[in-house]
Amino acid sequence: MKENDDIVRILESDDFCTKIFIYMATPSYAEDYDKYEQNTTKTNLNPITIKGYVRDISPEKLYWKQYGKVEGGGKEVICKAKYADLFRNANKIVIDGDEYSCYKEGVGGNAGILKRPFQTIRVTLVKVDRQS
Repeated sequence: MKENDDIVRILESDDFCTKIFIYMATPSYAEDYDKYEQNTTKTNLNPITIKGYVRDISPEKLYWKQYGKVEGGGKEVICKAKYADLFRNANKIVIDGDEYSCYKEGVGGNAGILKRPFQTIRVTLVKVDRQS
């Protein structure tokens, strides 16, 4: 399927899109590492910045329209399909200073990636509830 020029123009414009910071991680193995317990420490690398059309999802809509936990709202990101692997392998996702759950942490459906027409994807993210 081909890309639509109008959609590509919107996804690359600064007027409609938001910067999304995607952090990958590298594992560190300590002296007490046990391969059966998988007790590695992950260190975040520098963020990869992409652009996407971001909109808020209310907790009610997230609960009724998507599977998973409702912890305080979420975001829906529409971006190019080539970024799907970045979302799948991310260790941390930050949008407008707020951290969102990653796909690999998506046990119970905290994050979802759906293919959309014209080489785009829709990523549903749930906000991480950080309590001190």
